[in-house]
Amino acid sequence: MGNLLKLCLLAVLCVQVCGCTAARRQSEDTSARADNGMYAYRNSKADYAKRFRSSYEASFDKKQQQGSQQLLRKARSAIGTPYVPGGKAPGGFDCSGLVCWAYDSVGVKLPRTAREQSVVGQRISSVEDMRAGDIVAFRHPRRGYHTGIYVGDGQFIHSPRKRSSVRVNSLNDPYFKDTFLGARRVNLHGNEDLVAQAESRLTDFRAEKAARELSRDRKASSRNSAKNKQKKSSHVADKKQKKKSAHVAENKKSRSPLVADARKPEKQKKQADNTKSRQADNQKKNSQQKDKKTDKKADKKASAPKVAAKTDSRKKPSPKNKNS
Repeated sequence: MGNLLKLCLLAVLCVQVCGCTAARRQSEDTSARADNGMYAYRNSKADYAKRFRSSYEASFDKKQQQGSQQLLRKARSAIGTPYVPGGKAPGGFDCSGLVCWAYDSVGVKLPRTAREQSVVGQRISSVEDMRAGDIVAFRHPRRGYHTGIYVGDGQFIHSPRKRSSVRVNSLNDPYFKDTFLGARRVNLHGNEDLVAQAESRLTDFRAEKAARELSRDRKASSRNSAKNKQKKSSHVADKKQKKKSAHVAENKKSRSPLVADARKPEKQKKQADNTKSRQADNQKKNSQQKDKKTDKKADKKASAPKVAAKTDSRKKPSPKNKNS
C-alpha cells in the first residue's frame, strides 16, 4: 500500500508540472504574438507617415517647380530691357525692380530694395543646393547690394548697371564670385508677409551689429587703458631709476679724494664770505647803537637849559616889587 501511494503522488506531481509548463508556453506565445502585432502596427504607421510626407513634398515640389518655371519665363521675357534707376516696369528695370516684377507674376510680393531682398526667405549658402527661381544676392564694398534670379547651371538673370540691359551672367565670373553672398528661397505658394519679415530681420541685424561694435569699443578702450597704465608705470619707474643713478653718481664723486680736494678752496671761500658778512652785520649793528646813544644825549642837552630857565624865573622877584 505504501508503494502505491508514493506512485500516485509522483503521478499527480508530474501532471501538475506538465500543465504549468504548457500554460507558460501558451502565455509566452500570446505575448510574442502581441509584441509582433504592435511592432507591425508601428511599422505600418511610420510607413504611412513617410508615404504621406513624401507625397506632400512631391506635390509641394511640383507646385514650386511650376511657379519657378512661370517666374523664369517672365524674367527671360525682360532680357534686353534697358537699366533704369528705380525702374519696375517693362520700360526699364533696376536690379531689385526686375526681381519684384518677376515675383509679382506668381503672386509673391517682395520688398523693394536689394538689401531687403537679400534677407527674405530661407538662406541657401552652397551653389549645389540652389534651384531655379531662387534669389541670388551680392554685396560690393562701394556699390552696395545687388540681386538677380537664378536660372540653373550656375547662371542668373539680372539688370546690372547704368548704360546696360537685362542679361544672363555666370556666377563663376570673378566679379560676382567675389561679391556673392548666397541665395534666398521664397515659398511661392505661401501667405508670408515678406516685407515685414525683411524689416524684422534687418532690425535684428542692426541690433547685433551695434552690440558687436559696443563690445569691440569696450575691448579697445580696455586695451588702451592698460597700455596707458603700462606707459605711465614705465615712465615713473624710469624717472625713479634716473634719480637713483644721479644720486649714486653724486655720492661717488663726493667720496672720491680728488673731488674733495678740489672742493676745499670753494668751502674756504664760502666760509670767508660768511665771516665777512657776519662782521659787516655786527659793524652795522654797533654803529646803529652808537647813533641811538648820541641822539639820546643830544636830546638830554637840549632839554636841560629850559628846565634851568624855569627855576630862575621862580627865584627872581618881579621889577614892580623893587620900585615899590
